[in-house]
Amino acid sequence: MEAVDWLSKLQALQTDAQGQALLVHMQVAPAQVPLTLWQKPAHTTELREALNCIARIDKSWTIASFSRLTRDLSSQTLAPLVLHLNPPRPADDEPPEDAAMPTVLTTSPGAVSPWHGFAKGPTAGNFLHDQLEWLAADGFALDASKAERLKYRCENAGYPAQADDVLQWLSRVATQPLRGPNAPLNALGDLLPEMEFWLPAERLHARQVDALCQQHLLPGVSRPQLPDAQLHGMLMGFADLVFEHEGRYWVLDYKSNYLGADDAAYTAQALDASMALHRYEVQAALYMLALHRLLRARLGEAYDPAQQLGGAVYLFLRGIDGPAGGCCTLPAPLALLDGLDAMLKEEVA
Repeated sequence: MEAVDWLSKLQALQTDAQGQALLVHMQVAPAQVPLTLWQKPAHTTELREALNCIARIDKSWTIASFSRLTRDLSSQTLAPLVLHLNPPRPADDEPPEDAAMPTVLTTSPGAVSPWHGFAKGPTAGNFLHDQLEWLAADGFALDASKAERLKYRCENAGYPAQADDVLQWLSRVATQPLRGPNAPLNALGDLLPEMEFWLPAERLHARQVDALCQQHLLPGVSRPQLPDAQLHGMLMGFADLVFEHEGRYWVLDYKSNYLGADDAAYTAQALDASMALHRYEVQAALYMLALHRLLRARLGEAYDPAQQLGGAVYLFLRGIDGPAGGCCTLPAPLALLDGLDAMLKEEVA
């Protein structure tokens, strides 16, 4: 319709279906709209003297995460850590090469659990993290209603054919006793999913963190050396789950890493080797330090880390039926935490 044809249509809106007049008033706009010329103000404000900034801007201050701290494990170059504006996703530290690994079933008695053939890599890992975070909000309870919603979430994420398998998988994960706390996820006490933390670091050398972790965690297990990076600023992260059980506090991290085609591939030695290969024990140390500082701040003099700090549980989701129950449980040595605490407080030279 042309503009002139709209007037009759709009005028019809001035009455209702019964012919009663409505409180609508219409007026045709003039063809020529008058313009008001801008006039320069007669008086202007006198400019002040320019301020001379004498503040010192610390251009070496930055923010880093575990993923950035362990990036390029083969690199031996000393470099400052740089700021990444996009926060890391939970499974971004899982190896992308897993996605390209073929699923070759080994000869083993009985049927192979369906989760061994589930999609691999960080994208699939982040999907599983999202579902576990969602389940944690209700204490990992999976009733009929929750099960249907989980299937719907699988369909929305592009896994409609695997919805039943994911439901069976996560139902098992929620009821499998964790090694260390000796209780399943659905029987734990207070739960805090995705605990965010920020640790101020005056000066932090990755190699010093490396040496301290090798001394106290996974002793005797070979691992690549961290790059000789240094941080001055903030160390941030998100712990997948912090929980309390029988008076002890733990951090838990889910890992969907693919270590082999069946349960037999997930031995305690294989879990330790995967932890060391990707330097997850460094991640665990930082998570335990964040929890240690939180408990110290909240509980004050009543805090006894030897009695109240449990440690870190790394739950390899594909290995829940393996010899180790999918769990690599690390202690929380006070010497390790005190050492990291001191490193974060070291002054910049």
